[in-house]
Parts: sequence; C-alpha cells; structure tokens
Amino acid sequence: MEDVKSCLLVITKPGSAQPGELVASLGRLDEVLKDPKLQLHPRLRHFLENRSYEKALLWLDDGVPEKGVCGT
Repeated sequence: MEDVKSCLLVITKPGSAQPGELVASLGRLDEVLKDPKLQLHPRLRHFLENRSYEKALLWLDDGVPEKGVCGT
C-alpha cells in the first residue's frame, strides 16, 4: 500500500510534484484499481473509484473520513 499512499500524497499536494509526476500517479492508481490480484479493502476501493483521494489518504493513515455526499 506504500505505492498507493505515495501516489495519493502527490495527488493531494500537486504543487510539490515534479513534472509528469501527477499524471503518473493518477495512472498508477487507475492500474491499481484494474488489477484483480490486488485485493483492496472495499472502503479504499470506494474512495479511489470515486477519486476521493484525500479521504483515501486519511483512511490509510487510520483516520475516519467525514461522510460525503455518497454517505461513505
């Protein structure tokens, strides 16, 4: 999950990203979602599929994201 976390850090703080790093991170998260071998926790999958990157990062850090419009 460190790979996912590092991508989320780049996406949530794009001002400090190197050229091309933001696009690469977004692409990597799309790959993670498509890989059936990776058994993502359903809550993390939900956040990534809905591009709720700050919530995903908070969840990975054992925080409890506030409920959003979708109720999760």
